[in-house]
Amino acid sequence: MLHEVLLALSGHPSPLFSDHHESGISKTSQARNDFPLLTPSEKALLASIGQLSELHRKLRRHVEQIAVAHSSTICRAVATSIQEVHLARFQDHILEVESKILTKDAAVVGAYDIVPLAGVVGEFDDWHRRMAWYWDLATFMLPSHGSKARGCTGASLIDRLRAEMQTGFEDIEQAALELSRVAETAWLRQASSWVLYGKVPTFGASDFFVKLEEVDGEQRCSKDRSLLPKFASAPTASSILFIGKSLLQVRKYGQQPAQSTANSDASLSERELVSKHLQHLSALSLPIVSSQLSRAISSIRLSLSQNVLQHLLPMEVVLNVLSCIKQFMLLERGEFAVALINEADNRLQVRQQSMGRLLQQDPVKALKGLSINDAEFQQTLLQVWKRLATQDEDIEDEVLDFAEKHVTLSTPDKADSRPSTSDSIHEAAVDLTTVGFNDLLFPSAVILGLNITQPLDLFITSTEVKTYSSVNAYLLSLKRAHVRLADLWRRTVARRDTAPARGSADGQTTNTEDRQRFAKRRTATRKVWATCSAAIFLLSETSAYFEGEIVRESWSCFERWVRQSDQDEVSLHKSTQTELEEKQDVAPRDPESLAAGHRAFLASLVYVLLLNDIPYTKELRSLLGNVDNLIAFFKRLLDIQQKLDMEHDAGGETGYTAEEEARIALELDRARKKVDSDLRSVVNRLKQLDQERIGSGRYLSAMSMESGGFEPWKGGGVDRLLMKLEFGRMTVDEYDLV
Repeated sequence: MLHEVLLALSGHPSPLFSDHHESGISKTSQARNDFPLLTPSEKALLASIGQLSELHRKLRRHVEQIAVAHSSTICRAVATSIQEVHLARFQDHILEVESKILTKDAAVVGAYDIVPLAGVVGEFDDWHRRMAWYWDLATFMLPSHGSKARGCTGASLIDRLRAEMQTGFEDIEQAALELSRVAETAWLRQASSWVLYGKVPTFGASDFFVKLEEVDGEQRCSKDRSLLPKFASAPTASSILFIGKSLLQVRKYGQQPAQSTANSDASLSERELVSKHLQHLSALSLPIVSSQLSRAISSIRLSLSQNVLQHLLPMEVVLNVLSCIKQFMLLERGEFAVALINEADNRLQVRQQSMGRLLQQDPVKALKGLSINDAEFQQTLLQVWKRLATQDEDIEDEVLDFAEKHVTLSTPDKADSRPSTSDSIHEAAVDLTTVGFNDLLFPSAVILGLNITQPLDLFITSTEVKTYSSVNAYLLSLKRAHVRLADLWRRTVARRDTAPARGSADGQTTNTEDRQRFAKRRTATRKVWATCSAAIFLLSETSAYFEGEIVRESWSCFERWVRQSDQDEVSLHKSTQTELEEKQDVAPRDPESLAAGHRAFLASLVYVLLLNDIPYTKELRSLLGNVDNLIAFFKRLLDIQQKLDMEHDAGGETGYTAEEEARIALELDRARKKVDSDLRSVVNRLKQLDQERIGSGRYLSAMSMESGGFEPWKGGGVDRLLMKLEFGRMTVDEYDLV
């Protein structure tokens, strides 16, 4: 009987235990009721042995299936370890008990060579909990037949094993520790393929957190957070993603026909650095410590950046891109903004003049014809480049040349959506308002974009370019409204009451009727001029504050950080000679740090520009739209009044012109009141923001994001803008305009 017990524990069928199923309940764990030689006490002792033997057989079959068919290499490795190491220990323990019986060890064999069944059963008491734990782990990796649950991922298995190491049972903790080492070793092998060579593992790619997909013939890289073990922090995971994607670009860049010397050196350095990077990964202890992994990945990233990526993406190229963004996307070059606004207005004016007759016949069709396609947008931008080039004929402007090649003007749905390598820490877009300002320059929505090509996308994403486009449309709409309002004061007809000379030979001057008519017009338009003055004051102060203080100071802070090295601070206790030696070998920031700092800068810029506040942007967008209506009605009224003066000078007026003047005057007054209301709403919202953004809320918290060591500029509170507006506060009649 002892032989049958040991055989059953080894996984073989035994006549001691029933092998059939009754009513769907397995009876293999119980001693056979029809076995004539067993006493009730022996049956009770054998019940636990039957359960253990059944669990052993089921577990062995289940882990064999996992090791062969599971999609995760980590789960396969753990299943193989259970099968070849842990169950092998159980088998060795069975042989050890058998050896004790055969050698008549006093621990098992009693007097008269009697082997108590209770003693044999007691030898396996410690294995019941452990075998049940193995079974739970196996069904967690791959649920048993009939279960609706799906198999687990490698990351969830690693996290569970780490949690099981804290159960308090020594045997379970030891087993979990050993299996955790196996699982994390398998995970490291997957990660090393990506970190060292930029290749997704050939087998088990579906279980690896880095995903590659073909989009428009190009490989797009992303990470699946659900496939990340908990010991890999978000910054570490993003660094891993960045390293592999950088290697992908280096390999692709090295395969291009035209290779420079720097590129060849970079490829050579990449091959030489593989062994060095492998040493960083090999030095990790198991189970993996999060801080050690972070340091190892940071060392690999820094080594890759200093030895390979500097040749692929020199700092001069980075600064050139940033200069282009600063001058054209953020409107530091004011003549560009003015030229773009004027060129857009001229193009629209030409189209409106050519469609004047159609406007009278079919206004709806005429409005549809005002839509502009991308080709016309590009022609507009081309004319702007020509204007800027004529202003700097004798100066070679590298930034302007770069902008001509990479800056685009197009509809938003056709903006560049190129996948980027700069997935630094946070992939989510910057929190922006849903209110759009890109439909003010032209009748249809248009954005100023930037084509980011390899290797420029090592540190800037297409999402960030879209954010810059939103900021550009925001700043440009403020400047455009300011320019158009200021243009009203340049219209001689609007500022002077000069009636046309009479047609008589003696050139009779304006009579009393003319003076009365002009006085009536002045009275009617006094409030309009006051509203225009208030609007131009608010827009000019807001635009000057945003561009002259917020953007300039924020960018200066970011640019200083970019030009500094990661090792620009030298300890004070070091000698002067040592300081000089270290400063001579200064390494610029790696692309991922630049990308993280740039992301933090952009998020901070959007915050201080109030572009993430929906109520404020709604009020401002309404103001800008109503300002356009006010200007259009005002110009239309001036044209009609000029026509009336000409008709009056000719000796007669038409009723249609007078009715049209009254109608436009009414619409103008309505537009004026809307602008008045919007002016108050904008200022009131600014006051509310000043109350909401107090203390640390005045600035975007750098603790909520990984900034690569960059500290955004802390300035530009809403209170400063309010002070400027309150200083110029004005009241006209009963309207408190600002």
